Amino acid sequence: MKRIIAAFLAVVLLSPIAAYDNEIHEKTLKSDNEHENISIENYESYNFTILKQQLGAFVYTRCNGIEKRTPVIQALLNPIDVDDNPDTGENGGDVRITAYPFPYVQQVDGEWILAISLVFKIIRLGQEIKDSDFEAYVQIDFQGHTLRAGIGSAYGEELPREARLVFTVVPYLMYDKEPEYYINLEPVFEGNSSRVSIFGEYIGKSHQYMQIDFNPAITTMIKFVPSAKIGHAGITIQRFASQETTLKMIYKGKFNANLTIEDIPITMSFDLAISERHFEYESSDEFNVSMIIEGNHQACARIIYLPRHVVIDGGLDGYVNIFTNNRKTELILADKIEEPSSFIRISNLTGNITFRWKVGLSGFLAVDGGKNAFIELSALKGIFDLKAIKKASNFSLSWNLALNGSISINTNWEWLTEYSINFTLENFGIYIKASFLRAEDYMARWNTSPPSFITYGNMDFIGDIDFSIMINGIWYPLF
Repeated sequence: MKRIIAAFLAVVLLSPIAAYDNEIHEKTLKSDNEHENISIENYESYNFTILKQQLGAFVYTRCNGIEKRTPVIQALLNPIDVDDNPDTGENGGDVRITAYPFPYVQQVDGEWILAISLVFKIIRLGQEIKDSDFEAYVQIDFQGHTLRAGIGSAYGEELPREARLVFTVVPYLMYDKEPEYYINLEPVFEGNSSRVSIFGEYIGKSHQYMQIDFNPAITTMIKFVPSAKIGHAGITIQRFASQETTLKMIYKGKFNANLTIEDIPITMSFDLAISERHFEYESSDEFNVSMIIEGNHQACARIIYLPRHVVIDGGLDGYVNIFTNNRKTELILADKIEEPSSFIRISNLTGNITFRWKVGLSGFLAVDGGKNAFIELSALKGIFDLKAIKKASNFSLSWNLALNGSISINTNWEWLTEYSINFTLENFGIYIKASFLRAEDYMARWNTSPPSFITYGNMDFIGDIDFSIMINGIWYPLF
C-alpha cells in the first residue's frame, strides 16, 4: 500500500515536462493507448561569480577563468586588460568601463520621490574576447546602500560590442510603500543578437537580487515590485525592439522564483504569488506567450498562451483554477524538470475550470466547468493513467483502495468522450475505456476474498466499453 500512496503523491508534484511515452496496460498488458509526447524547454542560467563581503567601488571581471578586481576610478581612466594578453584589444586593453551612481528626485502622483540608479556601460575593444566566457559587474556603495549590476555571456556566445545597463532602486524611504526595482538593458551587436545575462543587486533597506537571461539580448526594461505580503510581486516587462526574445527571470529576496517567458510581447504586466506548493498568476489581459515556473526540488509548471488568472495549489489536497477566453491555453504540471514520471495536463480550455484532488488510499479527482477540456494525467509512467475529453459540466472520480474497496464515477449524466483510466500495481488494478461514457452516482464495490462485486447507480456508454478490476492478478469484467 505504501507504493500506492507514492504513486498518487507523484501526481501532485509540480515540475517541467520532458518527452516520453507512457503505456496503458490492459488485461493483456499490451499498450493500446499512448500519451502524446510532452516536452518543456530547460533554459540554462548564467552562473555569475559575485564576490562575498567586498566593500568599496570596484569593477570585477572574469574572462576565460582570469579574474580581476579593478577600482572604479582606475577603470574609468584606463581600459581593463581582462585576459592578461598585451596583444589583444587596444594596446592590451580589452574593455572600457563607465560606471557611476545617479541619485535623482522625480515627482510621482504629486509626491517627490528619491531614486538611485547604477549606470554601467561596457565597450568591447577588439575581436579577441568576443566569444569568450566573460562576465563583468560593478559595485558602488552610496550612503548606506550597496548596488551591483553586471553582464555575462557564455563561451561561444557573442559579447555585445557595447552594452548599457541601468539598475534603479526606488526605496520610498519616507513613504509607506513597497520599493520598486528597475533593470534596463541596451545591447549593441556587430552581427546577430546573442544570448546575454544581466543582474542587479541591492543591499540596503532590504536585500534583492534579480537576474535576467536573454535569448537573444534585446533592449528591454523590467520592473519588479515585491510586496510586503510574502511571495507576492508585480512585474512589468517592456521590450523596445521588433525582435522577440525569451527571458528567464531569477529573483531572490522576499521569496525565490524562477520564471521563463517565451517570445515576450511588446509590453506585459502581471502579478505573481509564489510560495511552497502555491503559485498564482493574474493579469488584466491574455498573452500569446508561454511561461515556465520552476519551484523547489526541480518542481515545474508550464502555461501555454497565458490566461487572465491561474491558481495552483499542490500537495495531498490539490487545487487548480484557470480562467481564460482562448482555447489555446494549456497547463502542464509535472514532478521534475527532465524525464518526468508524473504529470497533469489540461488543455482546450475556455471560461473557468477548477481541478481538485485529494490523495491517499481514499481520495478523489473532480473537475468543474471547462466543457470540452482535454484532461490527461499520468503517475509513475503507467501505474496510474487517466485521459478524457470533458463534454460534461462536472466530472468526479473517487476511490477507496482497500481489501473491501470501491470506485465511484459521476458526470451528472453528461457525456465524456475518449475516456480511459488505468491503475495497475502488482496484483491489483482498475481499467476503464470507452469512446463515450456518462454516469450518475455510479459506484462499484468489491471484496477480495472471495472476489465479488456490487454496483450502484447508473452508467451508460456508446460503442465498446471495457470496465474491469484485477484482484490477485486476475481481471474481472464488470461490463
